[in-house]
Amino acid sequence: MAIKSSSGRTIAALTIGVLAGSLLAAGGIAAASSDSDVIHACVRNRSGDVRIVAETTTCRTGERKLSWNENLSQGPADPVKPRVLAADFNFPGGGHKFLYCPDGKTATGGGFLFDELGETGREIIASVPSAGKEDTPNGWLVIARKARGKIYVVCV
Repeated sequence: MAIKSSSGRTIAALTIGVLAGSLLAAGGIAAASSDSDVIHACVRNRSGDVRIVAETTTCRTGERKLSWNENLSQGPADPVKPRVLAADFNFPGGGHKFLYCPDGKTATGGGFLFDELGETGREIIASVPSAGKEDTPNGWLVIARKARGKIYVVCV
């Protein structure tokens, strides 16, 4: 609707008012949706296809609801670089060998490798992490009989 002013100019006051009101309402909706950092989605069980949905949406049959926060915490500034340590062991009768990570490092894996193939009677009794303070793995343990090889530990 247009209004004519005393100077003869037409002012679309109602149109401007409606437009301004629409912008305010749209801004309020945008603000309401941006207040929440949670993203909601429906994920297809078979394919893993994802579709972003509103919080109140009910997922279809064969889908499951998934929500996550878009403001995830940042990972470490430097990537974690694992270090693999190795040591020889030789148990003609039987024995055990510990291989420890440097102080402050955690053992995330380990194992052993025989030096020779097909030697009779050799046996690995255990190949397990060893725990330090507060049960944090700080090394690797191999217990063996009639075996020679290398023990390994992965430290981070």
